[in-house]
Amino acid sequence: MQLKKILATVLSGAMLFTAFGGASAAGAPTMDDVTAIQAFTDGTAYGTAVVEVKVDYKEGTDLSGITAESYILEDRGSLKPDFGTVAIESATVDGSSVTLKMLRDFDATELNSEVYTGNGPEKGVRQRNTYGAYVTGAWYRDVNGTIFYGQDDNDAYENNTTKMGYQARACLELKLRHAGEAEEAAACLADANGNYAAGGKWLPTVDRQFGEQGFKNLYELKIPSTAAAATDGTQDAYVRGYYFVPENYDPANGAIFTLQGQGISYWQLPDGTNDDGTGIMFDEATTSWANTGAIVVNIHDRSSACPGGYWDLYDFVVDDARVIKYFVDTYGITGNLALQGNSRGTMASAMVIKALAGCAYNPKNQAMGGTEPEDRKLDKTEFPFHINAYICQNGSLGYQYDEEDWAAVAATELKVWAFNGEQDTNDIDAIAKYTAIMTEKMGADWAAENIRLTGLTSDLFFPWGESDHSVTRINGLFFADEPYYGPDLTVNPDATITYGTKLANGDTYTLKCRGGAADTNKVGYEYKIYEDSFHVWALTPAK
Repeated sequence: MQLKKILATVLSGAMLFTAFGGASAAGAPTMDDVTAIQAFTDGTAYGTAVVEVKVDYKEGTDLSGITAESYILEDRGSLKPDFGTVAIESATVDGSSVTLKMLRDFDATELNSEVYTGNGPEKGVRQRNTYGAYVTGAWYRDVNGTIFYGQDDNDAYENNTTKMGYQARACLELKLRHAGEAEEAAACLADANGNYAAGGKWLPTVDRQFGEQGFKNLYELKIPSTAAAATDGTQDAYVRGYYFVPENYDPANGAIFTLQGQGISYWQLPDGTNDDGTGIMFDEATTSWANTGAIVVNIHDRSSACPGGYWDLYDFVVDDARVIKYFVDTYGITGNLALQGNSRGTMASAMVIKALAGCAYNPKNQAMGGTEPEDRKLDKTEFPFHINAYICQNGSLGYQYDEEDWAAVAATELKVWAFNGEQDTNDIDAIAKYTAIMTEKMGADWAAENIRLTGLTSDLFFPWGESDHSVTRINGLFFADEPYYGPDLTVNPDATITYGTKLANGDTYTLKCRGGAADTNKVGYEYKIYEDSFHVWALTPAK
């Protein structure tokens, strides 16, 4: 009887301890038992994010009751900088170590709507909030670690008067503890300013897409940038970006150069605050090309103009041409030089393509509606090459081209594949124009093979909380290696697709044209199915 009373007292104390934030059960491990924590990141549906965490314990720690529910892992959100839970899918025990696998699911919020364009009563918003990913949303940290977000004087953050965001954080701000432990017990990867907290339990994060066998920093190649002449604190001596060269590279495999959109292009404030890394970490638009055998380069064009006479000094076309020249000369590339543009990057790509074809340009006109005189030309003796293939994603094919521009580009026999989201951009007219030009020049068979337009259904974007403008994200996620088989599909949380009707090569389809697309010439337009992936197509010489 006395033994039962003692046991009851012990159990009661253990339950009370749990209720007030102690260990989840008598004898369960605590953070005091943890000796080291290692985070691993990789490409995910929402960009470079934590995918695995390894937790090492003291020898002899009882891990027999460990499950995924034994841990609480937190990080700041992409939508706003408040902390939230990073979902854990599984926990595997191996001796004195536990490996946690992250659950990567749809991160759309309850406000997410299928129709988000047009003027109808059903119009809503597309919205998601991701935890554990490097790239932020409408917030950023400055060089002192201060967070800028929103316009509310009552929240915990400074007001974001610069409107900057989409910043690749220098460090994830992961916090790990056991379920039942107090928040104060958590081990933090970063300090209060968002920098890696050396000397703690967390080891430096292993970013699997980068490093010796992955992408490297373009800045280290010291390719001169026209931004070096800026005098307002925004200057950079060299072009920024990231690059990947395959082992035993074959020059016949060519190279792909990617230019990103306005929101995720490089920006730098006078105090040095910047978003270096966003262009490659935001999605897999660039990294998905790494298994093609080609050299892969993400050029960090500086599309967000900084204070002062910045645009009188900076010429992204020259910067981009210098980068392409570096790789052509260094690696003796004989295969296709391919260019991929996203959003604002399609306007920049249009300018780079025509400039390398010998046409006049003005870098200030990359912005929508730019009307500056085109009074600059590249020296073709310095840049004696042109772009062979162009992937135009959610943008403007042939942006601001006149007849002379179209003719010069056609003379290079550029092949083009444009992608438009259902409720987003529309390249139907531009594709028709270029097809007519190239049909006359090269014949109908050449045009049919080398000039393509694909319309992606809203059903690919909506579940993720992404707008139909996120074509590069969807293409990098789903169609880098597999063809798109038509719009009759369901997207699954594990980033796979289930087709209701799986169309075949040469079949045609139409889009539902929801939202603002209902009032465009997309209605009834017949898109074509192609059996090859756009990666293979872009790096294959025109037939």
